[in-house]
Amino acid sequence: MSDMRVLVTGSTGCIGSHAVRILLDEGAEVFGFNRSVPEDPPSENYTHLTGDLSDPEAVSLAVKEVQPTRVLHLGALQTPDCRDFPMRGLEVNLLGTAYLFRACGELDQPLERFVFASSSAVNGPRSLYGPEGVRPGDPYQPFNLYGYWKVAGEGMAQAFHQATQSSTVSLRLATTYGPGRDRGFTAAMTSAMKAVAKGESFEIPYRGKEHYHFSHDVGAGFARAVIDPFEGYGTFNLLGETRPVDDFLAVLREQAGKLEMNAEGVRYSDDAEETPFVYGLNDEATRSAFPKMPKTSLEDGIRQSLNFFSA
Repeated sequence: MSDMRVLVTGSTGCIGSHAVRILLDEGAEVFGFNRSVPEDPPSENYTHLTGDLSDPEAVSLAVKEVQPTRVLHLGALQTPDCRDFPMRGLEVNLLGTAYLFRACGELDQPLERFVFASSSAVNGPRSLYGPEGVRPGDPYQPFNLYGYWKVAGEGMAQAFHQATQSSTVSLRLATTYGPGRDRGFTAAMTSAMKAVAKGESFEIPYRGKEHYHFSHDVGAGFARAVIDPFEGYGTFNLLGETRPVDDFLAVLREQAGKLEMNAEGVRYSDDAEETPFVYGLNDEATRSAFPKMPKTSLEDGIRQSLNFFSA
């Protein structure tokens, strides 16, 4: 796989850092594109390019310099930033994605694979969907700007495939938890685990259900979508597990007890409301297309996270 050159946007983030590590382990040459520079480059086969997705010249120059064979597009502002700074969110999440597709369409050799990080935010309330879960082909109904920009990204990915015949994958995820997760409303569960590791209290701001993905699985899932065999265009739900928030807290207390930690200080806030999040993501198509994608149980993921944060 030494001839695989992978450009990764958002390479220093929670998902990006995990994905980069796996791509390097698989023998790819990796080029990170991000505003921030990694403190410790992960390998001699990693090259960092500093740039901003909202800068079309920076994006074009990076793609021309790297001449990637495959691209993993993770770079984006998360939901809180898109809400608080909508024009900046548009520049990064929407225009930045368009700049990247345009630059990839101008490569000397056609791109082999483009993987776009989408989100379950493209979907609407769980009540809209059937008993078998939310499938990738089910209707869009975003409830915020972040979701609409992810819809646009999926559309651009499909158009890019039609124009270039490059294989293109849009991979949706819901709540990421574990090492590396830092910001966003759904980071609450990770913040709760950090509090337990520190011996502090924490209030969960919502109730209901979530669809959980362990952070290491998310990085690995995107890496597998980049390197494993696939032809054509497809939209997939990342492997995960739907559980009530009550279950997460119960497992957190159980695993904390086994590690001689105390999780009794984690509880719901007085004004906690039902989550607006989509859950029940159906991953049958994903398992079929990418059988090497890992899926860590909630119990194992919470235990690994507590060990990581306590260290």
